[in-house]
Amino acid sequence: MLLSALAHAGMTLLTKRAQDRLVFRGLSLLFVAILLTPWIAFHPIPTWEVWRFLLLSAVTIWAFNMLMIAAFERGNMNLAYPVMRGSAPSLAALSAYIFLGEAINGWQMAGLAVATFALVGFAWPEKDGAPKLQTLLFALAASTMTASYTVIDAAGVRASGDVLTYTGWFFVLSAITIMATAWVRRRGDLVRLMKQEARPAATSMMFNLTTYGLALYAYSIAPVAPMAALRETSIIFGAILAAVVLKESFGLRRIVLAMVLVGGLVMIQVL
Repeated sequence: MLLSALAHAGMTLLTKRAQDRLVFRGLSLLFVAILLTPWIAFHPIPTWEVWRFLLLSAVTIWAFNMLMIAAFERGNMNLAYPVMRGSAPSLAALSAYIFLGEAINGWQMAGLAVATFALVGFAWPEKDGAPKLQTLLFALAASTMTASYTVIDAAGVRASGDVLTYTGWFFVLSAITIMATAWVRRRGDLVRLMKQEARPAATSMMFNLTTYGLALYAYSIAPVAPMAALRETSIIFGAILAAVVLKESFGLRRIVLAMVLVGGLVMIQVL
């Protein structure tokens, strides 16, 4: 699961580094969809009860990608990524409590409070007064979409009973929506941009497969809650990658806040 977290941070790093993030994300999802197509081709088409979740998920994952791209275009990864990644589990827990009737105990409520405190710390103004309101708003909006499709897909997988087939259709629909958006926005430049982003998108495809594949494997051999908590260490990995590769200064305050945030998420998912 630690390798899955590292792969997720790597996938996000490649998105941040892409010259055209929209085309890059579309190609990354398209490559994964192509790989999974043979699997779904030999399995029954989902029923309408499953399709309604898939279609709703496709809308929310499209919105997530658009908001993530907007956040990365306006701010550094070491600010946007922890907020996007860290607030989503808290929102997902609250959404599951409200819409799916899942219980939240005292430790989980405390974890939500700790995670919220850390996120407020990330949002606190810097000493140099650097503007970051737009970055934070887009990152928080993206995390809202993450929490939404997490709950939607949880319900969809339960209705489907087949995780891999549901995942395959998820990537197919995601690729269609993002590539269609790229075609509308880029028009005559789309082919050139696809050639430009093809190689990094192929690398990102491997990170996509690695992060989700290893996560599924970990869930199959170990309890889900602690494994899910371990995956949130991607926040720390993302901070390290942003500092080392992108040369974004992180600072002691954000290092401490990242660790506090991960601690709060562990409380939500383990205790």
